Amino acid sequence: MKKFLRHRFIVERLRMKPHSYEDLIRALEKSEEYCDVEPFTDRTFLRDKQDIEKIYHIRIEYNNSLKAYEITEDNDLYAQNLLEAFDVFRALQNYGNLSEVIQFEKRLPAGTEYLSPLLRAIKEKRQVKLHYYKFWDRSSQTQERTIEPYLLKEAQRRWYVLAWDVEKSALRVFGLDRIKRLDDERGVKFQHPVPKDVEHYFDDSFGAWVDNERTQAEEVVLVFRKLPADTVFIPNPAKYLEAMPLHSSQQILKEEEEAIVLRLRIKITPDFIKELLSYGKQVEVLTPAHLQEELTAKQK
Repeated sequence: MKKFLRHRFIVERLRMKPHSYEDLIRALEKSEEYCDVEPFTDRTFLRDKQDIEKIYHIRIEYNNSLKAYEITEDNDLYAQNLLEAFDVFRALQNYGNLSEVIQFEKRLPAGTEYLSPLLRAIKEKRQVKLHYYKFWDRSSQTQERTIEPYLLKEAQRRWYVLAWDVEKSALRVFGLDRIKRLDDERGVKFQHPVPKDVEHYFDDSFGAWVDNERTQAEEVVLVFRKLPADTVFIPNPAKYLEAMPLHSSQQILKEEEEAIVLRLRIKITPDFIKELLSYGKQVEVLTPAHLQEELTAKQK
């Protein structure tokens, strides 16, 4: 645990600005949040620097002109999610039972216990068998599905696995929260070749809803009206979307005093439409016409 705390401290400080080794030592000594972390030595720091690159894919290098260490590569979503998960775990561990001041969403189990066996099967290119709820009703009968898993996807706080469905002879997306049991001791290697560019399968999707057979990516132009001011319950959508884009393809076409115009290239799937509807009258569709008509009809 203390090693990960050191990693978190180093990354946190260097994300603020470059630091010399001596600067990091002094900052650690003054920190109340990291008071449990023992001061690191030259050797420990160099080992931590290597571990940070290996585990989090964050590269730290020495800048001779600044005479300080700086982060030179830090654009990995995996690393960010890992550090955020560690922050939550550390906060809950440090302060014990805080049910009176921390509230979690009430939702079904997310199926995260299946992440490790699925990752192992992906790495080893082995089939696994799922006992899978066809619908959300957990009192219903499960189906057995033999799959060849290729990729794990996180979207809207839910996890999915993209896999070859052996019985259906097709690519399918399975929600981990609908798995009742997973048998990962089959030992059968993949019988179907891994599809080309499988890592880009979700590139044009809003979340995990793909519908490749019927839906192609389209250019979508949206206008988000700015609120006069933020309120406690309603953040300004225009400002929010600048910081948290709807999709990786998002571009700002125009920003005016009263609105912001965004362009996306995305598949228009039900989950994307639902997201747009959540903005109410603050969003207007300029193109395509069929999305404009559908959103207008559902907003009435």
